[in-house]
Amino acid sequence: MNASQILSFMIQAKTSEQIKWAAIPALYAVTLAQIAPKLTEEELFSMIAIGSVLYDHSSKEIVAQAATDQLLQSLMHPAAPDTP
Repeated sequence: MNASQILSFMIQAKTSEQIKWAAIPALYAVTLAQIAPKLTEEELFSMIAIGSVLYDHSSKEIVAQAATDQLLQSLMHPAAPDTP
């Protein structure tokens, strides 16, 4: 199976459950740990590098989502102005 076919399967695969960004790197690590014995050291470190990028992106997404949530809350429930 080539990369294009794998990507096509990834795009077509739908899950009925919502997975939070924070859980994706952990799911990746669990899956990678299961196949790690079958990989060469070079292949494993390549997959770990991909996991690192995934973790970094996930962390940034979580921070951005928290900031968005905070902004939405402040817009929906503005603080009462201070009165002298």
